Amino acid sequence: LDLGREKDFTAAYAPFDWINERADIVLVGVTPGMRQATDALVSLRDNLRGGGAIEQAAEAAKARASFAGMRKLAARLMDSLGLAEAFGLSSCEALFADAAERVHSTSVLRYPVMRRDENFSGDKRIMDRPMLRAMVEEHLVPELAALPKAWIVPFGINALQVLERLVAAGKLDGDRLLGGVLHPSGHQWNRYKVQLGMTTGSEALDVPGGPEVLERSAALRARAAMIAACRLGA
Repeated sequence: LDLGREKDFTAAYAPFDWINERADIVLVGVTPGMRQATDALVSLRDNLRGGGAIEQAAEAAKARASFAGMRKLAARLMDSLGLAEAFGLSSCEALFADAAERVHSTSVLRYPVMRRDENFSGDKRIMDRPMLRAMVEEHLVPELAALPKAWIVPFGINALQVLERLVAAGKLDGDRLLGGVLHPSGHQWNRYKVQLGMTTGSEALDVPGGPEVLERSAALRARAAMIAACRLGA
């Protein structure tokens, strides 16, 4: 189902509507890719054919597809930044397993957006394009407002910048935002090694974008440590 077109961009429907209202952690990507969209559609179809109710089928589709193929790396990156301790977990891998009930997964662009028929990984101009901005304001803003006490963890600088725009516009509480995790797409191992502490010192500074990764990682580690300390002292 085509949801709209704007220059090089097309948006299509896939079942990523379900909201986990019990969640105290929100993981935010840029937009579902082709793999995630296909997984969600197949899961929804199979559950409905099996006699499942639409609500349960939508929940199952979201659970199957969200960050599919990226979860192990996502957990590894979050663990390296201290988010497991901040969330009271032994590892953030639990967010995709035993602690999944604590998580709501979403994207700044809820439905799959393609650029020239290829996966769109985002850029700095998401909020400058009318169709994409409308998707953020019509879907993401009320979605996050429905989870007013949840921590928000964006994956990657492009998702983070959209959320920072919402904070600046007074549409999101910046105290909830835990930005700094790289996007776990698997396409930037030079930067992953910097964030994971595998590349250090002058070598880390020589990596394209390395200084920014170090700065954001240090800030998030400090914030996560404060949250963990407050949790232990509560």
